[in-house]
Amino acid sequence: MMRKDIMKKITASYKVMLAYHQQIGSLFKVLDNSFASEQNQRKLLPISSNKLFSVCDYQYMFLDNYTLWNHQVPYDSGLPFWLGRFYVNADCLVNNIPIDDYPAKQVPHLAFVWTWVGCDDPNLVDADEPECWIAIVDPQPTNPETRIYDVAEMVWRWIRIETTTEEEADGWILGRFYPHDFGCELHGFWQVRRFPLRDISSIYQIHQLIVNPLTERLAQLADNG
Repeated sequence: MMRKDIMKKITASYKVMLAYHQQIGSLFKVLDNSFASEQNQRKLLPISSNKLFSVCDYQYMFLDNYTLWNHQVPYDSGLPFWLGRFYVNADCLVNNIPIDDYPAKQVPHLAFVWTWVGCDDPNLVDADEPECWIAIVDPQPTNPETRIYDVAEMVWRWIRIETTTEEEADGWILGRFYPHDFGCELHGFWQVRRFPLRDISSIYQIHQLIVNPLTERLAQLADNG
């Protein structure tokens, strides 16, 4: 019943995955601090600052201190192969309310940073190695009063690179959302850049590959109205 070749590898493999997730957690801590710096063209703040969006076994849940909650039952059902966070332009946050509760009409654009192990996603061809995805999203929900958290959740679920890409330019993949009855109420556009996670090995590279491209692009969109 239990394969001996798998049993010989499982302990070491599990330790590697735990170390991988610890590194991802450290990456997002650095990103949160870097995006919040006043030295950037735009200061960005995270949605759901104490959690990461994650996907595990095709279920959508949250990662909080590496404890998974599957339908409110506190047990680990696997290790997430996607982990990510959304960020918003701090200039849009003018009311004294939690970021997650802002209406979409007040926060017209989102940035995100996602990490993927490179396999096990039914909507993507496997990659050769783990990847980092960064993006700027103009979501345009049907109801402009929709909470920005709920908009982020729809983006998390319904970006489809391989079926809704329209063009590629300057290293960015450009595409759009299509509203449907399965939970997507977005009419807008997205632009994604993906690259190997191994390219991020220093603070300098974090800024060059993630922080600068996203803050500069959001600044351009804000300046253009």
